Amino acid sequence: MKHILLYGVSFGIVMAVIWSIVFVNVLGSAAGIGIGIGLGVSFAACGCLFGYAIKKSKDKQDKK
Repeated sequence: MKHILLYGVSFGIVMAVIWSIVFVNVLGSAAGIGIGIGLGVSFAACGCLFGYAIKKSKDKQDKK
C-alpha cells in the first residue's frame, strides 16, 4: 500500500511541475502555478486509485 501512494504522489508532483510550466507560459505566473498544482493533485489522486485497482486485481488473481 505504501508503494501505491508513493507512486501516485510522485506522479502527481511530476504532472504538477509539467502543467505549471505549460500554463505559466500561457496564462502568466500566478494563474499558471495554481492550475498546475490543481491538475497535479488530481493526477496524484488518479494515480493512487489506478494503483489500488491494479493491486486489488492482482490479489484477486493470486487467490484463484
